[in-house]
Amino acid sequence: MTRWLVSLVLASMAVIGPSTYAKDKLSKVDEAAPPEAVARFLMGTRLGYITCSGKYRSYLEKRDLYDLVNDGQSNPRMALPSNEEAAACVHETMYKGKSLHDSAAKQTGTPAAKTALREYMTAWEASLASLQAKQPEKPREFDARQKKQEARLDELQKRVETTAK
Repeated sequence: MTRWLVSLVLASMAVIGPSTYAKDKLSKVDEAAPPEAVARFLMGTRLGYITCSGKYRSYLEKRDLYDLVNDGQSNPRMALPSNEEAAACVHETMYKGKSLHDSAAKQTGTPAAKTALREYMTAWEASLASLQAKQPEKPREFDARQKKQEARLDELQKRVETTAK
């Protein structure tokens, strides 16, 4: 009898406990998410930027190695690395980002949200364009520059998320 009573109590706790706990957790989340197209735009543009900056950094590392290996050599011992992969990534990502922006702009209702979205898009495009630097830079210089750009994009993304709700 005791065994049956203990199993009944445990079973009732298993049924009642998690649902009460889940209800408490759900009631604490009051933040509304931005519209789906806006969230897709923000995620897509950031992932695209991260992907392209990774490819550009890889190019910089190869370029740095090339400079190190061939420093002072009249005949290069290896081929000069190409930036084509990073450039193609930037071009493709820019194209995809513009199409995502068009659908996100349709779902933003307030003028403040449209302005925040436009400012984010401008900063994002500038960040992508800067991945094709005119002068080769060292990977550390790129990391420092990229950190500043990502901080700016983070700030603008938060602004878009709060105004687009």
